[in-house]
Amino acid sequence: MPFNSLAFLILLFVSWLLVVRLRNPAYALIAASMVFYLFAGPLDTTVFLVTVLLNWLIQRFVVTPRWRITAAVVLNIGLIVAFKYKNLIFGGGMAGSYTDTGLPLGISFYCFQALAYHIDVVRRETPPARSLASFFLFKSFFPQLVAGPIVRAPQFLPQIERLFSGQKRRMRLIAYGLSLCLLGLFKKVVLADSIAPIVDEIFAAPPSSAYLAWLGAVLFAFQIYFDFSGYSDIAIGAAYLLGLRLPINFRTPYMSTGPREFWQSWHISLSTWIRDYLYIPLGGARGSWLRAAAVLVGSMALAGLWHGANGTFVVWGAGWGLYILICRSMRGRITLPLLLRWPLHMAIVILLWVLFRSPSFDFALQYLATMLDFSSWQVPTGAVSPWLTGFGVASLFVLHATEYRINRRETLYLLRRWNGPFLWGLCVGLSVLLVLLPSTNANPFIYFRF
Repeated sequence: MPFNSLAFLILLFVSWLLVVRLRNPAYALIAASMVFYLFAGPLDTTVFLVTVLLNWLIQRFVVTPRWRITAAVVLNIGLIVAFKYKNLIFGGGMAGSYTDTGLPLGISFYCFQALAYHIDVVRRETPPARSLASFFLFKSFFPQLVAGPIVRAPQFLPQIERLFSGQKRRMRLIAYGLSLCLLGLFKKVVLADSIAPIVDEIFAAPPSSAYLAWLGAVLFAFQIYFDFSGYSDIAIGAAYLLGLRLPINFRTPYMSTGPREFWQSWHISLSTWIRDYLYIPLGGARGSWLRAAAVLVGSMALAGLWHGANGTFVVWGAGWGLYILICRSMRGRITLPLLLRWPLHMAIVILLWVLFRSPSFDFALQYLATMLDFSSWQVPTGAVSPWLTGFGVASLFVLHATEYRINRRETLYLLRRWNGPFLWGLCVGLSVLLVLLPSTNANPFIYFRF
């Protein structure tokens, strides 16, 4: 059930009514989550239900910490490997696209969430779920089920347990949740889906000029941001309306000026997962420089491999690791002014996105070679005016900077002042309008099938 569909808005509205009216809405949210996931099909639903049940059995019957972590890793990582890397394992070769529509919906997200849950319980950072029902809702809560944020048990499970105890939150500032849903739909329907056909056309074959190559790469950078951050905004807003709080997953990453700052702002729940459950346990920055460098690059390469069984993802992750390593080594030695640091950083980010978007490594090399061949900077015949194109790209950056201003505390105060039926109706009406906008192409959320 896509977030940019009328069915989702109806499900969210019905769920909100039940949360408002029922003293204990936990089981109603479980039912809503199952309705949501049943739209994915019987295979996806079966895989999800089996995964939840097996993880619960691990909690109940595997009491030794070492064996429990081992069982959790074998189950959850094994499922990801079996489904996501089946072509590679059984001789089918690497994946041919940056998304795989054959994957069970959201499998990478809910398996990572389950693995983190077992680790946190063993570390005594959170008590275990009190019942199968509370564990099931923790795993199946539909706004964050298929593409995150990857919620941690210490921050989310207590909220679930309070629901089962009848201690639901008071519904305050409904306009905030509705505004987040509206913002996310605007990013997805108006921005990401408008950019997608241009990106698909440019990436259909290696472009003939550096102008087209840079245009395609820049537009894809914004397409994937608007698509994924739009999903996260809807997820956080929907959860807020249902009385639950999800963590922020994006903080205007293209305003960053370095790799560390970027990953503190992009897909925050995944980057912190990699840091806390992979990078630090492997040794982090401890030990010799060579060992620390290998752990850093290796962790980022594995983060890239998480996105799919394609060598481009591994190189993309390793490239980020090398970029972080170089900046770490230069810290305190070379300091560039902001007017140079931000454009250079953004150029590296955009070059790395080419690896992420390319269907093969050979394609990526050809594409990157064209981007760096500035002698081929000619505008194709019949193309839109470079001035108009430049204005459009600049507008995307301006929108991104504006979003940075919107996320400030002053906006929350303004929403609190205007919170009421008029603003609620306006947000709902505009959301329905965006969902009903005619579209020639069905563009699912990019991260739905990772």
